[in-house]
Amino acid sequence: MNEPTPTTADVAADFTALWLAGDYRAAGEKYWADDVLSIEPRTLPDGTHAECRGIDAVRRKNLRWCSTHGIEDLSIDGPFVTGDHFALFADMLIAHAGRRRPHSEIAVFSVRDGRIVEERFFYE
Repeated sequence: MNEPTPTTADVAADFTALWLAGDYRAAGEKYWADDVLSIEPRTLPDGTHAECRGIDAVRRKNLRWCSTHGIEDLSIDGPFVTGDHFALFADMLIAHAGRRRPHSEIAVFSVRDGRIVEERFFYE
C-alpha cells in the first residue's frame, strides 16, 4: 500500500527538523525533486552558478558548499507555510577558511507532490 503524499506543511516541518539537527544534505536528499531548481542571489565565490537545475547539479552545489563550510550555530524562525510554499528565516554562524561570520538568510521553498521543486535563498 502506498503512503499518502506528504503535504507542504509535512515537508516543511520535517525539512526544518532535519536542518535543525544538522542534517542539511539529508534534508535535500529526502525532499528534492529530480527537476529541482536552486537559486542564489548571485554566482557563488567557488564559481557555482546562481541557478542550478536538476538534482545532480543541486547535489554538487550542496556537496561543494558543505565540504568547505561549517554551520556552528543555527536558529530558525518558521516554517511559515502558505499554499505550496514554505519559508524559513535562518540565522547562523558559518565557519569557512579559518574564520567565523554570522549569516542571515530567508529560504523559500516550493513543493509539488511532496517534493521540493524550487529553493530560493535571499541574503546580502
